[in-house]
Amino acid sequence: MRIGELEIAIIDIITFIGLLITFLTGVLNLFQNKKTLYINNITRFRVIWITTLRTHISSLKELSNITNLYIRTKDGTNKIEYRRELEKVVSLIKMHLNFTGNLDCQLICKVDALKATLNSYLLAYYCKNTINKAENDNEVISKFKEVIDVVTEKKLLEQLLNIAISNKKNEVVNESESTSLSELKNAVKLAYISDSTLIKHMIKEIDYMIINYENEIESLNCDIDKIVQIYLKAEWIRCKEETRMWPKGYNEEKIIKKLQKEYEEHRK
Repeated sequence: MRIGELEIAIIDIITFIGLLITFLTGVLNLFQNKKTLYINNITRFRVIWITTLRTHISSLKELSNITNLYIRTKDGTNKIEYRRELEKVVSLIKMHLNFTGNLDCQLICKVDALKATLNSYLLAYYCKNTINKAENDNEVISKFKEVIDVVTEKKLLEQLLNIAISNKKNEVVNESESTSLSELKNAVKLAYISDSTLIKHMIKEIDYMIINYENEIESLNCDIDKIVQIYLKAEWIRCKEETRMWPKGYNEEKIIKKLQKEYEEHRK
């Protein structure tokens, strides 16, 4: 073949085309290898993240088991180690979640509510068992003050305050994030000040509070189960979609609604 004054053999054209194809194939393979490496890394770390989250949720479920809780409350001591472990597990769960995500926020709220209820449950038992050891009215008052100093859960303090206020026919206090723990403690002490009869009435009310806490713990655990199962399934779907060679896009809201519907149908 002659192009102007340059004569090109057919074999040269074939060789050039072969080299061009080889080059393009190499570039494509390089792109695909990088994409594959990226996908593998995403998948590997996503699996690690999901497995770790599952482990933390399992730890929380173990800590919130009603049977285990009942055994823990038998001796009536303040469960500092248990509460430290609970705080640690809750913090780890929250650090694994995205505070801007819909399901993440729901799970964070439920986990925080469960932590508050568990702490209130244990501290309510501690309060009851400690004050019941008092042999006279003066001891009742002194042990009450001792117990309130130990209580570090706003939920319980607010309920104790409301018991006193309701017996004095005053307005019930609503939960306030702005109220500090020390302010609540002082308010509770003032509400029960030197009133052993009111303190004894509070102890009777604590029995009902404990039953409500148990029901609340069970309900919160069910809610957490539902959210976690939907959440993990949604994450697997996201992982599969994001690791496609040519992803179509992940519609989180649509996927979550579909999974919620499937979950409810499965529960029937």
